[in-house]
Amino acid sequence: MGVSAQPRRSHAGRGLGSVVLALLLGVLLLGPGAALALEPQRWNLQDQSGLSWSLTLLEQLDPSYPGGLRLRFTDRSGRQALDHSRPLQLRDGLGGSWELENRSAELVPAGETTLPESSAQFDLPRFEPRLRSELPLLLVLPLASGDPAELMAPPAAVVALHDATVP
Repeated sequence: MGVSAQPRRSHAGRGLGSVVLALLLGVLLLGPGAALALEPQRWNLQDQSGLSWSLTLLEQLDPSYPGGLRLRFTDRSGRQALDHSRPLQLRDGLGGSWELENRSAELVPAGETTLPESSAQFDLPRFEPRLRSELPLLLVLPLASGDPAELMAPPAAVVALHDATVP
């Protein structure tokens, strides 16, 4: 019986190389945007009546809907019904104002018509004129009752909105 003096080759190196190559090709073929989705950011706010709301900045990734950034509001008190047909209004401390298109239909699967009463979602475009990160920002949220909820965005949210919409 003879013993071979040749070292055994490990196949682990080939497997790791294949994984690295596949990941690299995925990034190159899909582009850098496909690999880097925006991590949702959340803030808690109160309206002029003291009711609690959550504000979420997120990226629309559902292929059934147009891509882009969204602002989502959710009434945490369970006492408000949102108007899913009107835009969100933003107002800064120097008289700047913007309207964001209502995209609440994106809260449910495509084709479904019953929308959640306590949540609404809005398109977040590039602002013209640009949103200024150092100014207070009032969010005027349309409610089904006709009277809007008014919320002051916390400074961290204003900075995040500014940074997300600057080219």
